[in-house]
Amino acid sequence: MIDKRLRALFDELISNEGYVSGRRSFPRTLTPDDAVAMAAELHKDLDGAADARARAAIRLHKPLACGPGCSGCCEEMVMVFRPEALRIARWLEQPANAAVKQRFLEAYPTWKAKVGDAPTTLATSFKSGDDPGYLAAFTAQWRKRILCAFNHDGMCTIYEVRPLVCRNAHAVGTSAHCVGDDPEDLPALRMASPELDAWMERARGALRAAHHAIGGPKQRPASVVEAVHDLLTAAT
Repeated sequence: MIDKRLRALFDELISNEGYVSGRRSFPRTLTPDDAVAMAAELHKDLDGAADARARAAIRLHKPLACGPGCSGCCEEMVMVFRPEALRIARWLEQPANAAVKQRFLEAYPTWKAKVGDAPTTLATSFKSGDDPGYLAAFTAQWRKRILCAFNHDGMCTIYEVRPLVCRNAHAVGTSAHCVGDDPEDLPALRMASPELDAWMERARGALRAAHHAIGGPKQRPASVVEAVHDLLTAAT
């Protein structure tokens, strides 16, 4: 993270587990603008790390299998906290992205009818700390193969501002196992990166802490699709 002010904010947000969990109030005012700016910096940092990982995979003769039209991970239910949802909503509100916004709003009702109460179930499991329940609900939803409402013709329409978890998704060798109903029931092959995994934990912690600091419901993420839809429709 190059911006020193945002770097200091990041360090402060993860300095106390109470800020991350929402059990303790952040000691000063955090603006939504700063929360979004920090999310953008984290996205940039992850892109750099992911590029380095991809180059390392090529050197090990295990090139990334991800590419345009590969949408297996777009069938997963992506849960986010408010800073990332705000960043996407603000990007969609820009005049240059009006067509993307309209396409999303038109796709939302069909997506919502298909997923039903899955986002609420996942959010409730996360809040209660029910990790096995969360994983079971997540897997059951993924196996239904419902494409994200931001995906159009196999392409992510918000690629520039997509969440951290989407930026970190990768498979090496083949993308054949990147779907929830893989007949072989095998996991996608990933290249181990303990340092990046540890960074992801800190980054997610900072986003959770920022979520609480700007008034998000304690320990309760939301589906990125629902969260952004709610922000866009509230604004109108």
